[in-house]
Amino acid sequence: MLKTNKGITLIALVITIIVLLILAGVSIAMLTGQNGILTQATTASEKTSLAEVKEKAEMAVSAAYAAQLAADPTDDSALTVDEVFAQYNTDNDPDATNKTATGFDVEGYTVTLTQSDKVFTVSVAEKNS
Repeated sequence: MLKTNKGITLIALVITIIVLLILAGVSIAMLTGQNGILTQATTASEKTSLAEVKEKAEMAVSAAYAAQLAADPTDDSALTVDEVFAQYNTDNDPDATNKTATGFDVEGYTVTLTQSDKVFTVSVAEKNS
């Protein structure tokens, strides 16, 4: 009579567990490491927020220029930070706060307006706590 063994051996079970542990370790490292998926997603989210604030500020500058020309097409004066600040608050929610001589704060970012002749250059940085 032939004897047939059914089931798995202890060695096969141990090898399977080791392979699963290796896969779990690699997956966790890819998720949470320095260049992990979660870190990259957080960084991308911060960059997107910064770019969004910058784009809104640039749109406010353009809209302020347009409003100035609509009010008086012969007006050749340069814009002021006050006009850009007011336009930003008219166009966007949440509103800009803490207006200074060179810019304002929005959503945890500091928007700096640098004026050269009649042209504003917009730069945005994270607000220092």
